[in-house]
Amino acid sequence: MKRIAWLTLLVAMLLVSAASAAYVEINAPKEVSIGDPIKVNGTTIVGGLTKPSLSPGFSTDVILYSVKSTKSEVGRKTIVVQEDGLFSTTFETGGLTAGDYTIEIIDPEPPNTFGGSSKTLQFLKLVDRSGDVRITSPLVRDFDGSLDIAGTIDKIGNAGVRIEIESGGAIVYGPEYIRTDPNGAFAATVPIQSTGTYRVTFRDTKGYIGTFTFVVTGGPAPAETETAVVSASAPATRSAPAYFEVDTRVGLVTLTTSSGGIDWVIEYIDEGGRLRKINDAGLLDPEIVEFSAQGGRVYVKIYPTGYSDHGTVQLSATNADAVRASQNAPVIFGDATPTPAEAATPLPAVLALFAVLVVILSRRG
Repeated sequence: MKRIAWLTLLVAMLLVSAASAAYVEINAPKEVSIGDPIKVNGTTIVGGLTKPSLSPGFSTDVILYSVKSTKSEVGRKTIVVQEDGLFSTTFETGGLTAGDYTIEIIDPEPPNTFGGSSKTLQFLKLVDRSGDVRITSPLVRDFDGSLDIAGTIDKIGNAGVRIEIESGGAIVYGPEYIRTDPNGAFAATVPIQSTGTYRVTFRDTKGYIGTFTFVVTGGPAPAETETAVVSASAPATRSAPAYFEVDTRVGLVTLTTSSGGIDWVIEYIDEGGRLRKINDAGLLDPEIVEFSAQGGRVYVKIYPTGYSDHGTVQLSATNADAVRASQNAPVIFGDATPTPAEAATPLPAVLALFAVLVVILSRRG
């Protein structure tokens, strides 16, 4: 009986060890404004301990689900555990609708990798604040050297609002806070140099509110210059994007994808470290991005919108010295996927060890 009791205790200890060896916890904001990114952070360190329960280099997927009427996947990213036991990733919310969502980390070998004490799911809500803004100044106007922006924002009072104005891929004003009165009313006059389309983005201390487009006509058009085109190509799928780095020149840079039956998405990190995402074209037209550069390096990620689509994408750039496929860009985007390391001893191996111990104890008896 004593031997049976010892063997039972040994089994329990081994199983608890296997189940608790890998701990993971994910965290994300409980509410995010549509237009702001969802920043997901995670740890593999159990509270009170210092050693990670997963080896550096371990990777798996984190999935963003919509949970309105039915649960459906709307985004997927790969996380990689770093030497400090931490990991992170980001989901863009542009194009999503308001409502309830969950973020879940996938156990690559369920239920053997993550222990029962792990936090593998986070609920969050996406809110659409664009309807809170009412523009009272004309959205289309003749050129007179300035852009008038006026309106009101609900539920903001006199807290102020931050505006940023972009035209032709370049920031022409801000980001800068302007005054709002107790009713949320605001007004600003911004000098401009030419006709064109101006995108005005509103934010406050809670995050993104909305973006509105103003069109200025009837005056001097932006000056155009001819520049050489450089390009590079790489294969791309939704789960394995193509990564490039672009050595820009000073001035307006234009990036263009190839076309031909695949709807491409472009993400790029500019010289200031800001992440931008563009998906304006469809299956037949190329994606085109314009931005103002200072001669630094810009990192680009391209992938198809469809999870089953795959092909080779060509990225062309004007006003740039070089475009090349990049091995560093995945790390910059937080998408690096080293070969997964073993997280813990698999349950079958634990049972095999137990069987050996049983045989040894039986022979001694």
